[in-house]
Amino acid sequence: MNAVGSYIDRDSVIHHLHPVTKNLLFIGTFVICLLTNHPAILAGLFLGVILVGAAAKLPIGQSLKLLKSVALLIVIFSLVIWPFTLKEGQVLAQAGGLKVYSVGVWYGIAMTFRFCTIVLMSIYWMMFTSISEITLGLVTLGMPYKMAFSFSMSLRFVPLIINDLHTIKDAQRSRALEMDKGSLYGRIKKNVAILIPLSSRALGLIKQISVSLEARGFESGNGKRTSISKRPFTGRDFGMTAGLVCLFAALVLLRVTAVGLITTSVL
Repeated sequence: MNAVGSYIDRDSVIHHLHPVTKNLLFIGTFVICLLTNHPAILAGLFLGVILVGAAAKLPIGQSLKLLKSVALLIVIFSLVIWPFTLKEGQVLAQAGGLKVYSVGVWYGIAMTFRFCTIVLMSIYWMMFTSISEITLGLVTLGMPYKMAFSFSMSLRFVPLIINDLHTIKDAQRSRALEMDKGSLYGRIKKNVAILIPLSSRALGLIKQISVSLEARGFESGNGKRTSISKRPFTGRDFGMTAGLVCLFAALVLLRVTAVGLITTSVL
């Protein structure tokens, strides 16, 4: 069984893209989301990311389940804070000294879509891009190999830790430790019991990776590294890159003309 958010091999259009194109798809989505704060545009981008996952033949339900684990924090941050702090537009409600502003509500909705789009694209990116492809793509874009390898390894480390976290929680529940019941302080105290085995597991993984790299002579040799993957750029790669560039240019134009913004006071 694959760890949550780990690479899934599929025979899809997205999987057959060049590693550089896959990395540009992830980086481009992140940058494009920052160019607008209009909720309608960001909702469209969120739908577009879901379509990318469908084109890659990825388990949409599994990715949305993982997104749901952080979506609550995103909604609380976006829809509870911004309507009160962004004091623009009409006053929709008032309670004592607190006022809810219309622009703040729309901006909170936009931020919910922005963060969910970035998080979901990150999940999909790790699902349709292997660790070797991430490294190769970053090296091709000019990043030093050791830096690219360390970055890609850290990304793959996160799903393993999340998977171990779920395993440890299930083990604690089998021992009658009800972590989801009781007061807030009681639940926090119960969850502390997870930190010790999780930290031990993380240190064990780090040691295993270190020994594996040393056994394979990671630091040996001064010559130029080669890759077993020699996938050429195809028409699909040029088409995807051209689409990203056009979308980027359109959103830059909308930002300059303020059409793609509901407020200019915040990003």
